[in-house]
Amino acid sequence: MPAKQFPEEAAIFLEAMCAGSSAIQRFAFGKVGAVQAPRSRSLHEIEGENVFFTLKVVDQSERIGRILGIAENIRPLRAGRQTAAGRRGILPIEQVDLKHELWRLDFREHDVYLLVDRSDPDLVERIRSDPAVYAMLYPEIVRRILTQAIDENVDVEEDDDRWSVLWLRFGRSLHPDRETPPGLDDSEEEQAEWVDEVIQAFCERHSLRQAYLAATHGRNGGDS
Repeated sequence: MPAKQFPEEAAIFLEAMCAGSSAIQRFAFGKVGAVQAPRSRSLHEIEGENVFFTLKVVDQSERIGRILGIAENIRPLRAGRQTAAGRRGILPIEQVDLKHELWRLDFREHDVYLLVDRSDPDLVERIRSDPAVYAMLYPEIVRRILTQAIDENVDVEEDDDRWSVLWLRFGRSLHPDRETPPGLDDSEEEQAEWVDEVIQAFCERHSLRQAYLAATHGRNGGDS
């Protein structure tokens, strides 16, 4: 939203929300002609980790309250250690009732979610931090997401933050030759080969085989 297209007196608001919740926390950021961040920007009204934002420019002169511009589904860049899906955290986890399943992928318009059954409150933490569980689950999770992303037939060079574009860029960054992801015009064999090469690189980068063996070896008490 280029600022020059809005009146200087138009108000700027940033709204924080969390997936799975109806709560909205609004922050006033002054006016287009005088942007000013609020002193307190704590998300104390928002519960959960999958936070996203909506930026609104609102008329304050002619038709007060009319939305002049809006940018939705703004995601924070997550600093810290490198995760399975990169620093941006493009695989949010959500606990739901899955009945007889332990996990499932949920492909939505803007994001893909890893759904985890909430019957075990420790399951999310185990998926994130247990080397053995992580090593067994994440290669298949990444494989399924990349395969589905190819089916979306998107252009990875687009200025787009849809999950399919972000995941294919992530796959390209992992590919040993940095190859552009195949499209629907490519054969199924070429698509599968590209995904396989990305998964191998993913496992190698995170040393998943070694991490699994070390974790399970320790639990078994080492050599007898």
